[in-house]
Amino acid sequence: MPSLHVNLIVLAVAATIFRWLSSFDKKVTGENQTADRWRRGVRCVLALLVLEVILWRPTMMILLIAILVMIWAGCLAELVARSFRWLVDSTAERAFDQGKNLRELDAIGVLIRQGKKAEAIRLCKMLKQAGEVDRATLELTLEHLGVPQKSATRPGPLNTASRLRSQGKFAAAEKILKSMLRKNPANTDAALLLIRLYAQDLRRMDLAMKVLESLEQHPRVSRGHTDFARRSMDEWSQDGPKPETVSVPAELIDELVTQSYFGTALEILEQKLVEQPDDFNSWLKFAEVYAVHCDNFNRAEKIVGEIAANPAFSSEQIQAAKIKLEEWRGNAARRW
Repeated sequence: MPSLHVNLIVLAVAATIFRWLSSFDKKVTGENQTADRWRRGVRCVLALLVLEVILWRPTMMILLIAILVMIWAGCLAELVARSFRWLVDSTAERAFDQGKNLRELDAIGVLIRQGKKAEAIRLCKMLKQAGEVDRATLELTLEHLGVPQKSATRPGPLNTASRLRSQGKFAAAEKILKSMLRKNPANTDAALLLIRLYAQDLRRMDLAMKVLESLEQHPRVSRGHTDFARRSMDEWSQDGPKPETVSVPAELIDELVTQSYFGTALEILEQKLVEQPDDFNSWLKFAEVYAVHCDNFNRAEKIVGEIAANPAFSSEQIQAAKIKLEEWRGNAARRW
């Protein structure tokens, strides 16, 4: 049994190590510093408690070490992954090209201005896979090009603001985006969408410029982000306000459902139905995701009710939707 003095030294050293290791948590993004501090703090306190028990009850060491490994598994995996990437992409092998990020973004901008949307999307996806250009910027660009990105990199409020903007509810979208920026001034996704809202939809270049200047002054925002925002702002200011249509292939929805990204699939379908309220297949898929994959038959029943109340749909379509709902209920009952 260690003395109290040794015990305190061990815990102090461990606390320092644990605090450093907690910074490798993938969910610690810096977007919500309060939540990040709580997440890191709880993990460190739990680990210190387990270590304290190990010091006083060495007979349980094997079990408690296993618990420690479980607590730090994600952080250790991320640490190993970053170390491997650093070894593979060592600066000793090749000098860092500071202008490459901007040149690649310029190339994407040229393709967009030339109307070569497919080529721009292909280049964005290639650069995103290669990891040589800022991922957040590429995902935002793909979103603007009509290629939805998994909401893992996009928080819920941003999706809501984007949907409100596409519906012409600019004041509501502005309120959400300004709230996000008050919580995290370095949130480039929220800043870029707010700049676009001001420049393209409200024709308020003065307000767009204020957001851009605030972004440029933040030490955690890269030059690539701000340069991309400035070029985009100039382009958006030349376009008239126009609603964005949602063109989402059914294969993408099916793929999202297959990979269990139900929330993302529902968000995309909901936005698509706002733009295309007479799309029967999308309404049916909307109900199916809720019923089959979320076990939310109350919501699915309401959706079928909306189908029945829509004069654009024939009696045969309405009857088919009702039959599908009963079929989903029956399948669920058999599973149980």
